[in-house]
Amino acid sequence: MRVRTPAAAAAGLLTLALCACGGGGTSPQTVVNETTQAVYNDDVNAMQSHFDADLQKQVTIDGVKTLSTKLKSFGAYKGLTQTAAEPNGGRYDYTASFDRAAMNGHGRSDGNGQIAAYRIDVPRTVAQQ
Repeated sequence: MRVRTPAAAAAGLLTLALCACGGGGTSPQTVVNETTQAVYNDDVNAMQSHFDADLQKQVTIDGVKTLSTKLKSFGAYKGLTQTAAEPNGGRYDYTASFDRAAMNGHGRSDGNGQIAAYRIDVPRTVAQQ
């Protein structure tokens, strides 16, 4: 049986927001990239600006800080590459690249182009160089 700590659960939830989409002509990849950069920078307000109301309620300051610390352990954030898209369902997959790792991200947008779900699959260990 797999037990998740509150910080791990928050990090997992936070990361899926990384992969949804935005409205107003902004591409889903741009919104997710901005969100991921905000998480990396431990900037809760910038990150939540892309979330729908339900997802905003699930985010905690400690969860963002925990995820930010984990992401920084993999080096500088390099950006995203989209790997799959289901625009009709608002689902998108990405690879987030860092100096010492690449990780999958998954997201879903709501009907208004806000991020409704966000997850990034953070490896447990940092690759050694």
